[in-house]
Amino acid sequence: MTSSIIDKDIYIDPSNSIDILNRLKELRTLGDVKKLVDDTFPKWIISTMDSYSKDYPHLTENWEKICDISESRKAQVLIVDDITFDDSHTIIKTFCECFTRSGFSVRRKVEFIPCEKCNCAIPTYSMWKEFNKKKNIKIPEKWRSVCVGCV
Repeated sequence: MTSSIIDKDIYIDPSNSIDILNRLKELRTLGDVKKLVDDTFPKWIISTMDSYSKDYPHLTENWEKICDISESRKAQVLIVDDITFDDSHTIIKTFCECFTRSGFSVRRKVEFIPCEKCNCAIPTYSMWKEFNKKKNIKIPEKWRSVCVGCV
C-alpha cells in the first residue's frame, strides 16, 4: 500500500513575513511589488489578461465598481495560482489587496481561463455553472472556451 502525498501549502506566511510587509511599504512601483511577489512566492502569478469577455458583463461592472471605490483605473485581470483568506495567509491577502487597489482584478486559475482566440478572461466551466445558478446575471446559455464573438 502506498502512502498518499499531501501537497504542502506553499502560500502560507513565511517566517520573515514582517520583513516582507515592511519591504512592501517601501516599494514605489508595481514592478517592484511584482518582483517582491516573485521572490516570495515564485509560482503565484500565473498570467494576465486585459479584460473579461464581453459575454460576462457583470464581471466588468463589478471590477469597475471596485476601481471606483479604490479610486483606480482598470489595469488587468491577474490570474494567480491560489488565494486563501485566513490568518495564516496574510502575505497573500496583502498582495491581493495591493494589486486590487491598483486596478487589477485578482482571480484564481481555477476560476478563469483565457479565450482561445482573443485572450479575454472567461470563467472556467465550474465557475460558469455557479453563475448559471444565479438568475440576476447575464451569461451565455452554453459554456465555451472562446467568447461568443470569437466563435
